[in-house]
Amino acid sequence: MVESPDVTRRLLFDVTGLLHWYAFFSNPSGIQRVTEKLLSSMAVQRSKQVEFVARALGGDKLYRVDRGTLRDLQDPLQRRAAIARLRALFTMTMRQARPGGPLSDMRIIHVPYFLLGLAHLAPLVEAWFIRRLPAALPSLEVVQEPGPQDMFFNPGDLWWQNHYAPFLLRLKARTGVTVVQMIHDLFFVERPDWFSPTFARTFPSTFGKAAPAVDRWLTNSTFVEEQVRTYVESHSLPPRPVEVLPMGWDSFAVSRGEDRPGAAAALRSYGIVDHPFILFVGTVEPRKNLAMLLDVMEDLRRDLGERVPELVVVGGYGWSAKGLAARLRRNPHARWLTRVRDADLSAIYRAALFTVSPSYSEGWGLPVQESIAHGVPCIASTGGALRESGRGLAVHFDPLDPASLKSAIADWITDGAALQRERVRIAEALGSEHFPTWNDAGQVLLKQASLDRNGRDL
Repeated sequence: MVESPDVTRRLLFDVTGLLHWYAFFSNPSGIQRVTEKLLSSMAVQRSKQVEFVARALGGDKLYRVDRGTLRDLQDPLQRRAAIARLRALFTMTMRQARPGGPLSDMRIIHVPYFLLGLAHLAPLVEAWFIRRLPAALPSLEVVQEPGPQDMFFNPGDLWWQNHYAPFLLRLKARTGVTVVQMIHDLFFVERPDWFSPTFARTFPSTFGKAAPAVDRWLTNSTFVEEQVRTYVESHSLPPRPVEVLPMGWDSFAVSRGEDRPGAAAALRSYGIVDHPFILFVGTVEPRKNLAMLLDVMEDLRRDLGERVPELVVVGGYGWSAKGLAARLRRNPHARWLTRVRDADLSAIYRAALFTVSPSYSEGWGLPVQESIAHGVPCIASTGGALRESGRGLAVHFDPLDPASLKSAIADWITDGAALQRERVRIAEALGSEHFPTWNDAGQVLLKQASLDRNGRDL
């Protein structure tokens, strides 16, 4: 049967994980940041094909999520209200699930939202977060089920849903929709000790069970592309096309060389004005190799004394971080900032002497990319995709060799001219080379809706 040329192919963009994240947190981690940048790209926002949807735990219904609310996550003035609205929406979806359905699909942390939903208190959830009188919330709108000509896209945050794989399999069997699944890394295979036991069990189980429903995989790097191909083959899962979605280099709205109004005030609020500092951005957890960086900084201070700048750590408290957290808090030469808005992070990048990303491995490496995009030199490990994210503009070292990290940091501390040459090299590249944007990423995503299950044009 030949498809009618006037058939509109819908792209259902699943933001269920985003609702779950903002139900509990106000600042995004890497995956949420990628999701937000992708969904707010001009290509995606202007496309009439795209519908943003979320699933209620315990059920199969998909509910519409307002694109304006999602877009407002990128607006510093509207962000708080947008998160409040997403929390209220999440509360409403918890109430709409079939009787008894949510219990096996949710975790203990979801219970308060489940109870608030049953009590019809979604407006109070929104009001509590933004400190204003409750406003009337629109009713949940069920999205029309997709068909074989449509596409369902999950941006990679599937671990929030215990029953994601069964839901996806049922959706596929019932509708024939094309499923495109993004994967940011498969570190649970290499190092399950880097994650909580629950995550280390849930993610591989979900991945394996969902794989038969997936028509195409998207990844954030060629490194993860190879991880996915290897894992699928070694576990005898159905072979499917794998494509890399480019990570945009325009994460921050302020152009290079400019300072956002209020940047100096933001820096003062974090206590990092009028003195040089080295910057680390990332969750405080063992995989980030922060312990080695702290060791190296202590060694350098013994060798160079007060010439060694303060270390500023920007990142939340991660898995198995108790020892690292205690060490950071008692270190007089380190400043740990756990609640930094993206609007302020840009100013912190620009103020840094240089950045260091010592991770054992990364699926991409947003801090490396963002440092360079701001024109700030970066020392990064060779782990995972960090060479890709550095684009030849970072200085790399072996994450198992502290001496190489120490040497690289010492060179830039003691030789200001060398550090300045790095800044010039980066500035020249940024001014002359093409770097992918989030709009490019959005266009790659939209292209997926025009491909068949083998990745060929329809």
